[in-house]
Amino acid sequence: MSNLHLTILGSSAGLASRTRAGSCYLLDLGDEGILFDIGDGATRNFLAQGFTPEWVSHVVITHTHADHAGGLGYFLQQRYLSGTDNPLTIHCPGEAVGPIKAVFNFGYMFKDKLPFTIDYKPHVERHPFLAGVVRVTPFPTSHLAAMRSFAEGKGLPNRGECFAMRIDAGEKVIVYSADLGGLDDLDIIPTPIDWLLVESTHVPLDRLWPWAEERKVKRIILTHIADTLDTSRVSEGKSHTSAEIMIAEDGLTLDI
Repeated sequence: MSNLHLTILGSSAGLASRTRAGSCYLLDLGDEGILFDIGDGATRNFLAQGFTPEWVSHVVITHTHADHAGGLGYFLQQRYLSGTDNPLTIHCPGEAVGPIKAVFNFGYMFKDKLPFTIDYKPHVERHPFLAGVVRVTPFPTSHLAAMRSFAEGKGLPNRGECFAMRIDAGEKVIVYSADLGGLDDLDIIPTPIDWLLVESTHVPLDRLWPWAEERKVKRIILTHIADTLDTSRVSEGKSHTSAEIMIAEDGLTLDI
């Protein structure tokens, strides 16, 4: 598989950033695009990069926090207004299917008025699915475990679903952590890992570097960046891991 590109469209943490959009990552397969999460502001960055909504064939949502899914409605509106009849598949936590359908109705994008069909595919943990020509495997994380317990105690329907993704693209393996309860959440994901797109909010960097070295991770992209992050700490990692380390920036495109 050649000519595969990853574009970072949003790299902010949960607290809104002055310079970054909410989490959003685009895998460019050439003939089609796959979005992984789509937080607030990411649609603007998507359009600024010259991409078109009808070109996206799959949207993968890891969990329903606003910084990861809050921009979905606006992106879907752009696709609706484009008039495309290209089908769209939305892969998401099972608990998100109903709310996403409600977003369409809330925005007056009624199913019978849509020019394109939507196929909803709830994540099944450790069961891979195809998105275009890449294989994506969801692995559960403990990011929302405490919220799940709270919701259960209040009789709410929320199930606390959050997933990291292993993306097999030909001979390359990309792991997108999404949000974690801790670094140990990634232990269940098989190695090797060529690219680790990992959040920096809930993961201690001093633990990340040796973890990556032990698993022979080749490249680390730190994302979910708070405006208060001391980026000088990244240089410390170079003495603990042989992996190439970079900090995500909105608009950055990488050849995979």
